[in-house]
Formats: sequence, structure tokens, C-alpha cells
Amino acid sequence: MIRGPLTVLLLRLGAVGVIYTLTRVLFTWFNADLFPAVPPSSFLGGMRFDAFAIAWTNLPWILLVLIHPSPTNSVFRRIQLGVFLVVNAIALFFQFVDMEYYTFTLKRSTADLFRIMTTGNDTANLAPVFIRDYWYILVLYLIALFVLAKAYRLAERVSGDPLQKWPWRIGWRFIAIAGLLIASRGGVQLIPLQVLDAARYGGAENLPVTLNTPYTIMTSVGKPTLSEKHYMTEAEADALWPVHHQYADTFNLKPRTNVILVILESFSAAYSAKLSGDVGYMPFLDSLMGASLNMTRAYANGRRSIDGIPAILASIPELMDEAFITSPYASLPFTSLANVLAGEGYSTSFYHGGRNGTMGFDGFTRSAGFQRYVGLNEYTGPAADQDGHWGVRDRPYLHYWANELAKEPAPFFSTVFTLSSHHPYELPPEEKEKFAGGTQDIHPTLRYTDDALRQFFETARGMSWYTNTLFVITADHTADIDRTGQAYNRATDYWVPLFYFAPGAIEPLDQVRVTQQIDILPTILDLLGYDKEFFSFGHSALRKEAADLAIMSSNGIYQAISTQWHMQYDGTNKFQALPLDSTFAAAQIGTSDLGTDDMFRSFQAAIQQFNGHLVRGELVAK
Repeated sequence: MIRGPLTVLLLRLGAVGVIYTLTRVLFTWFNADLFPAVPPSSFLGGMRFDAFAIAWTNLPWILLVLIHPSPTNSVFRRIQLGVFLVVNAIALFFQFVDMEYYTFTLKRSTADLFRIMTTGNDTANLAPVFIRDYWYILVLYLIALFVLAKAYRLAERVSGDPLQKWPWRIGWRFIAIAGLLIASRGGVQLIPLQVLDAARYGGAENLPVTLNTPYTIMTSVGKPTLSEKHYMTEAEADALWPVHHQYADTFNLKPRTNVILVILESFSAAYSAKLSGDVGYMPFLDSLMGASLNMTRAYANGRRSIDGIPAILASIPELMDEAFITSPYASLPFTSLANVLAGEGYSTSFYHGGRNGTMGFDGFTRSAGFQRYVGLNEYTGPAADQDGHWGVRDRPYLHYWANELAKEPAPFFSTVFTLSSHHPYELPPEEKEKFAGGTQDIHPTLRYTDDALRQFFETARGMSWYTNTLFVITADHTADIDRTGQAYNRATDYWVPLFYFAPGAIEPLDQVRVTQQIDILPTILDLLGYDKEFFSFGHSALRKEAADLAIMSSNGIYQAISTQWHMQYDGTNKFQALPLDSTFAAAQIGTSDLGTDDMFRSFQAAIQQFNGHLVRGELVAK
């Protein structure tokens, strides 16, 4: 072995690279049900992204080594070791966190994770729970840091003679700097390594395996959230994906109909016997669907609560790396159900049993025009009603909400967001025993919340406002879906229940067209007979305004779901159209058949409309 400072440098950084590769293997293993067939090329290609992340995160330490590769001063030596361990400890922390956090978001974490972590006190309050449930991740993380420290010291053995000839003293530094420059760009190609380059190795379906979390965080820091797209003229975009709406021939429920919107935490349509035809965990909701306008192909526009709330209440999908709530665009005036209905004389309220400040929901709802936010701070029930993690359990909170609704001035628009079906999925002993069963930890909590809603409706039926109320029930996103070899990020990962129930006023119907969370706002206004112009990225489910597409994004990949296809698109080139029906073959890059081109053009219009209107601050009616 050639001894000397360059060898030491490469060995130490190589040890970091080995850890990154091992974490990729662990990431794939922990998420094996999401990535059932990862090719070796994903792991090999991932080394490019690892080199990029390692070069940038270790830059402070590398500079110290270039200044003094073999310090005799013990203080400077300890500083070098400390910097090496600290920068890699920070980077690897997020790499290890994503091993399990990925199952909730279905994307590698980006810079908005920091804002989400620091919004409210949830991170600090739930840290003990996370450590308890994911202790093995912490153990693996500490082992990795121990191995790095050990490897650092072992590499010292090949440091060589510090008194080298001048040409080599300059030469090894030149080689190190050249290698650093190449690694920091991800290679010698013209354009530095991009997130979408990962699809070249294992395909778009294995993109998160090829990537690493330090890379996705670094490349999203300080990045302009959005830029305008120009796929077509504005007139064509407006025709394919209209955002300004005015309904003259509306459904028109009774005048001054109340609106109740129930947002269920982590309920997937896959766990509805009525929707999936499989084992169900929401028998009451299934029965209510049978008396409702039931959207059998409804999709969430994101994979997190912080994305679902703006989609449902303000018709704003997740089509950027950062959550709308924490983005600069949240300060813009925007259309919401609350401010539209308030303008029609409705009293508006948002109820959530969680801690005030959770994910910025209280601030967002105020910006959306809700007149009242009722969180844990405002809850008047006993402390025993709280779960010790997120807030008030669903059964007592829904009972509290029903009683509060009796005090609301009519007409009212009130939203409740449940929380008991959120990790760590804990119930009181008697409820846990009553609703035991299922194959996932979430299943008893789904049955529990379903039963709590049954009791809520029993109470509501005895109230004067019940027969003059439109009930809309959906979920913020899905979670913990049983899989049988299905790859990640398929349509099932976004499939949620969504139905509209108005006692005696809406004929029961199973609607098979594709709809999504951002369609809730225009559909409610259509049902209410609202005939003024309004802004919405979504479209009424009662009429044909645009192509039947549900839109979302993940790790820089735009996605659209139609009746037959799940398209993944990078904003420049069509990746592939994955069939929802196994009788169709996947349409690869450049393929134009089975209607994918029509869907693709409408998809581009949706992206152009989203980016353009947010950048220009045009989120309200003209």
C-alpha cells in the first residue's frame, strides 16, 4: 500500500462511503415491501450520489487536512477528529431516520423537514416515543459512528513520513482537490448530478434507493421552490386544466346548508371492504358510503398531513419539494372553503385535538379564513382523554365536537381532523381489547375511530341541524398498507375514501371517475349552488371540466393517476406510464399509445398552471 496523507484521506472517506452503502442496503431491507426487486445497478449508481454527499458534508474536515495532514499538535489532531465525526454524524442521522420515516412520506426527506421539525413542539414531545419504537435505528446509528471513529484511527497507520519532498506535498493536494471537485459534481459530466439522474440506474420506481437523504436535503436547501413552466400557451393550459370556475347550473342543496368536513388521519381506501373488496376495518364508514355520493377512485395529493390539509381545504396539491404550509407561498392570499363560505355568511371553525402549533395547522387555518381554531389548548375535557403523544383521543374529541356544533351559528362550515390512527397507534386498554385484530398496528385504531364516528353520527341525528347538513368525509393520506409484492408509490399509496352525504338530499351513487383531494373545494361549492367565480386547482366531481387525473409529486418526480395509468414525469421527459391493470404493459419513455399522450398533455397543463399561479401570486378569483 502506498503510504502518505492522500491514502489516509481516501481511507477515511472510503469508510464513510462504506457506511453509506450499508445504510442503502438497510434502507432497502427495512422497506422491502416497497422495493421488492431492486437491481444491483441501483446500489452501484447510488455510489455517485454518495460521493456527492460525502464531498460536500466533509468539506470542512478536508480543508483542515489540506492545511495540515499529519498534525503533531494534539489539539489540532482532536479538532480534525471532532469535525470529521460531527459532520458525518449530522449527515448520517438523517440517513438513518429515513429508513423508517420513508414509510410515512414515500420520499427521501428534503430541506422542508427542518421547518416541519421546528414547527410546534411535536418533535420534542414525541422523541421518547420514536426512540422507544425505533430503538434499533438508534443502535445502528451509534454503531456506525463507532465504526467511523475506529476506522479514522486505524487509517493513521498508513500516514507515512510527514517530511515529504516538495513536489509530492503539492501533488497530493492537487489530486485531492481535483477528486473533491469531481465528487462534488457527481462526475465529470457538463451538468452537476441531479435527483432525476438516479432513475438511470434502477428506474423511477427505485429512485429513493439510489438516492441518499443527505444528498436530497443539500440539493433542496436554498433552491427556488418553483419556476414557471411553459409547455403550452396560457390559453391551452386554461382549456386543458382550468383554474377559474363559475357554475351556473349547480346541484343546489337547500339554501344555507351547513357543511361538515371530516378529515381522517391515515385512512386508506384499501382498508374499506366496500372500496377494496377485501377485509375491512371501517364498517360504519362503509355503510355510510352506501347512502352517499361515493367516489370510488379518490386519491390524496400528497403523503403527509401537512400536504393533505391544504389540498382538502384550499385545493392546493403537493407539486413542489416543500410543503405549501411552510413555503413562502403560504403568505399569499389564497382561496379556501373557509374564506369563500365566510363570504356567504357562514360561521367557520376547525377542530383538531392535537397540540396547538402541530405542523403549523393553526396558523394555516387562520390564513385560510377560519374564524375559530379549536385545538388541545381549547379542549375542556379531562386530561385522561389525552393519549400522551398527539393530543385528545378521537372518541372523546368527536363527542366534544358534536356538542360544540350545537352552539355554532347557522349556517356553519366546520372541519375536524382526527388523530388516533396516527403512529404510535396506542389505545386505552379497554379499547385496545375491543378492537384487537388485523395484520397491522394501525388496524385497531382504524376500527376505533370508525366506531367513534358511528357514535358521533348517532349524536348528530338528534340535533336540529342534521337534516340540513352536507357531510364530506375523506382522509389526509394513507399509511401502513398491506402489500403483496407491490412496488412503492403506486396508486394504492394515494387511494383514500371520499364521499358526500346529505341526509335525504343526495341520491346514493358509486362514482367511478378519478377524483382527488383538490376536487373537494369545487365539488362542495357546486353542491351548495355557489354561482360566483372562484379559483381552484381542482375541479368539481359533478361535471367534466378537465381530464380525470389525480396529480402529486415525490422527490422531484411529478405523478398523475388516471383510470388506467400512473404516470411519472420529471418535468422535461416522460419517464414511464405504469399500468394500474396488470393486463397492460408499462409504457416506456417516448411511448405514445393507449391514451397516454392525452393524459400527458393535460398533466403538463396542470403543472404549468400550478407553478405559474404560485409564482405570480394568483390564487384567488380575478
